[in-house]
Amino acid sequence: MTLLRLFRPALLVLALLPAGAMAQDPDERDLQALRFYINENNEQAIRSELRRLQVQFPEWSPPDDLSNLNRDVPPGLVDGIYQLIAREDFAGARDRIEDATRTYPNWTPSADLLQTLSLAEAQREFTAAVDAGNSQAAIRIARATPALLVCERVNNAWLLAEQYQAVGQTDTARGIYRGVADSCTTPDVLVATLEKSASVSNAAQLQEMAALMRNTAPGVAAQINAVETRLLAGLGAAPAPGAAPAEAPAAAGVPVTDATRPEARPATLGQPRPAPAQAPASRTMAAPAPSGAARAAPSGGGGAGYNAVLAAAQAGDWRRCLSLATGAKQPEIVSQRGWCNFNIDRPMQALKDFRAAASSTRDGNLQRDSLYGMALTMLRMNMVDQAASVAAQTHFTPEQRLEIETEILDKRGVAAYERGDYRRAIAYFDEVERLTGRMRRDLAMLKGYAYLNSGQRDRARALFQMLHDQMATAESRRALAAAIQ
Repeated sequence: MTLLRLFRPALLVLALLPAGAMAQDPDERDLQALRFYINENNEQAIRSELRRLQVQFPEWSPPDDLSNLNRDVPPGLVDGIYQLIAREDFAGARDRIEDATRTYPNWTPSADLLQTLSLAEAQREFTAAVDAGNSQAAIRIARATPALLVCERVNNAWLLAEQYQAVGQTDTARGIYRGVADSCTTPDVLVATLEKSASVSNAAQLQEMAALMRNTAPGVAAQINAVETRLLAGLGAAPAPGAAPAEAPAAAGVPVTDATRPEARPATLGQPRPAPAQAPASRTMAAPAPSGAARAAPSGGGGAGYNAVLAAAQAGDWRRCLSLATGAKQPEIVSQRGWCNFNIDRPMQALKDFRAAASSTRDGNLQRDSLYGMALTMLRMNMVDQAASVAAQTHFTPEQRLEIETEILDKRGVAAYERGDYRRAIAYFDEVERLTGRMRRDLAMLKGYAYLNSGQRDRARALFQMLHDQMATAESRRALAAAIQ
């Protein structure tokens, strides 16, 4: 029997199928397995199932965002659930999910949606326990929700350490600070963690913490050295003999740079910016990090409460601003509270306030400026991709957009350099220069080392020579020596 005879019945069946039957898209039953794997975050099974579906349905193309396959409900319904979560209406979000599952039996909420909801609930409970001084409850919530303690939410780790300290468990508090030192690489986070750990450390423990940070993020060594020396002096101790000096020589092709040091930003960042009449300033600037500016009262005003919050913010009395704004629900007060939280380095609270204000106001300017605050806070927390997503969806003022996009490029350039992707780092630094018309000295120095490490020695030497001619320093001499070798 020939193979052709064996396949004749199949060929007959195919001939009898209506035109286009072979090209139809998968139906609900066909997609059930794929949806299950998506909800389980089983990447290998997802890829395998996608291959099977594309063989079976050659004209079908899966969406770029596979989570859309779970959206048998209107996309606006799912987006509305996320908005309820952002407003901390968790009961409303759960009711909406329950209603959707009844109305659309084939739909199940994605793992991301459920995780976002549970994490947001835990965050609110943790913050409430801390604010109420209920240390045991805060500790219990954090233990049950490890996702609260990632580097992107480092403020939670700091607060948790304070809760352990409050109940006398200083060793555990110090262990939390060590966890941050061992995991997080953002310079501001490490410096702040070292300072906070001094309250539960003796001189030897402080030196050990600083050494761990230098090992975790070698590029931050100069900052860590300076803070360590200051803190040890406060404890009446001398610097550790093995601590690297702030001006330690760099190995060839590896810079000692201030690329991520806040103090190395342009001098203009240390000066206040006046707010235009009847419009919010982007922010006023207070060295070493940017700080929030008070908004002018919107037409109709926010009442006496808003005026008092505004006055405290304008005076730079951030804690009084927060005290006056406690419990406020008006979007303009909540947004201003976000700036005050931003100024005293409480990024998680600031992010929550900005998000709440942006989602609840009908004032287009207030929404824009609250989203601007969100993006700045995300960048402070090194949430670069999230900040870029906010920027892509928001019509910022030209000044706001320039600042946000420059900071995003700055961080991505430094990150590319640190992972050894020197050509990409150069591209980011070039774009910073194109956007701003200038290049900060610390980034220019890093760009020179990126040239050197990617084999472009002539370009590195030319850039280092220019920087040395502009201002000769020990760093520029080291850079030139490395490029000439």
